[in-house]
Amino acid sequence: MPEQTSAINLKIRAADPALGQQHILSETEHARLAGMHEGARPAFVAARTMLRIELGRFMGLTAAAVPLVQEGAGRISIKGFRHEDPPYFSVSHTGAAEAGIAAVAVSETTPLGIDIQQIDHAIDWRRIAERRFPTREFALMKAMPETEGRMLFFTLWAIKESCVKLENGTLMPYLRGVEIDFGEGHFRLASPTPGGAENLSIFFHFVPEFELAVACVSCDTVDVAFDCDILPVVAKADPLVNPATE
Repeated sequence: MPEQTSAINLKIRAADPALGQQHILSETEHARLAGMHEGARPAFVAARTMLRIELGRFMGLTAAAVPLVQEGAGRISIKGFRHEDPPYFSVSHTGAAEAGIAAVAVSETTPLGIDIQQIDHAIDWRRIAERRFPTREFALMKAMPETEGRMLFFTLWAIKESCVKLENGTLMPYLRGVEIDFGEGHFRLASPTPGGAENLSIFFHFVPEFELAVACVSCDTVDVAFDCDILPVVAKADPLVNPATE
């Protein structure tokens, strides 16, 4: 019998610069990988292999046998499954080869979206927030000290991008159109999403050692089994293996 999940399983791992599990990928994924910049490959391989392993457990398949498909840069899906049907899943990755991080969430019971964001100290977050975020959110961030304001900016960005993935939308309408209320000590929607959701369950976690904001939104309230194990990795020469050229 396939392994069942009763909650959201959210797993975060450091990307492997050695691309050690690339043999799990499909021919299409190998072609996509070969066309990527070297620095983007480790996080892509980590995210796709983790997704295949987690879905394989649910479906009773080996990781390599999970029939993932993707049209261009669009939404990942399982061949023969509708997006409305379980298993539900979402992926996110960030960083370069030396510091890439990947996240995967899978659920049997509820549609979901996840996003991870590492705090970037180089960007002018106030300028972006003023132009892209609701007025109330920007006013709150602007009134905060630099460190707290920057952290809240990336936190809200991760939550809003999670909503994008849940509803298969585009980012810009969600940055301005999704307003988050956090006055009661937890995050909740203060306005409907562009996709029409009025009440979403919002999970958030911050990993201070990596300045990593983690967000997960779901249609139903369920437990999130959070598994974060970001081990240091050693960068190596790009070890891309392309079966098509062997």
